[in-house]
Amino acid sequence: MEAQTIDILTDLVYLKHDDIHLTEKPYKLQYDPGEGLPRTNCTNQTQGGVRIRDFRGKEAQFSLERQGFAVHKLASKLSPSDFYDEAKVKKIYYEELKAVLKADLGATRVEILEHGIRKRHPEFPVSTGEDYQYLQPTSVVHVDFTPEAAVQESKHVFNADPKDYRRFQSVNVWKPLYGPVTDWPLALCSAESVDPDRDYIGSDVVTRTGYTENFQVYYNPDHAWYYLNKQQASEIIVFRQTDTDERFATGVPHAGFRNPQADGAERPRESVEARAFIYY
Repeated sequence: MEAQTIDILTDLVYLKHDDIHLTEKPYKLQYDPGEGLPRTNCTNQTQGGVRIRDFRGKEAQFSLERQGFAVHKLASKLSPSDFYDEAKVKKIYYEELKAVLKADLGATRVEILEHGIRKRHPEFPVSTGEDYQYLQPTSVVHVDFTPEAAVQESKHVFNADPKDYRRFQSVNVWKPLYGPVTDWPLALCSAESVDPDRDYIGSDVVTRTGYTENFQVYYNPDHAWYYLNKQQASEIIVFRQTDTDERFATGVPHAGFRNPQADGAERPRESVEARAFIYY
């Protein structure tokens, strides 16, 4: 019996076209610089009525090469509460993740750059007026790395020059801590539906100690969006950010989204997202 699919109409937040970016590169500061310098020169716009297609039951039709994302299995030894222990995550989950990515993708080397835990506050996205204790779902459509930024991170953090390998990918791995998830799930845009020259613009993301570069994304009605309905804690979604194989170089725009089908009594979403570098 084929699984029932549930498509969603919801809002997604994109970058708004602004003439300032013809002469000034987009940027976002991850800290308060004080008076005189805006934290960003970007303005977002909410696009309503975006269709998010459910690919539950069709997982085999989606691949890292074609659409830019795929579902894999990982039954972690860690309990949900263990993921709040950074040392345990790095010692156990990182190794579990490396093993799955090596085996499933045929990689020579896998390095985990970092991870983050997101735990939605019950009042999010309504502001509480105070800083949240945990990271909240990211509702702005984006791609985490430009190709140049991924290469530089590989060299700087792991002393690994992608030119020394046949192929280099940067990917994200998204896993719920509790399942099944319908509260603020992850939306992924098929790379096949993206026109990078039209849809992407490089943006600096600046901290007090350094910076990286990602892609902000403009709305395009041709974008084909998907989500995995009722994703389980044993299911991870691996999705591409960069790839040195030019046939698959387009990164996957992604964002969390409000699911109007979610049960209001459901546990607010908790998830772990890791960034991984994959070498062949």
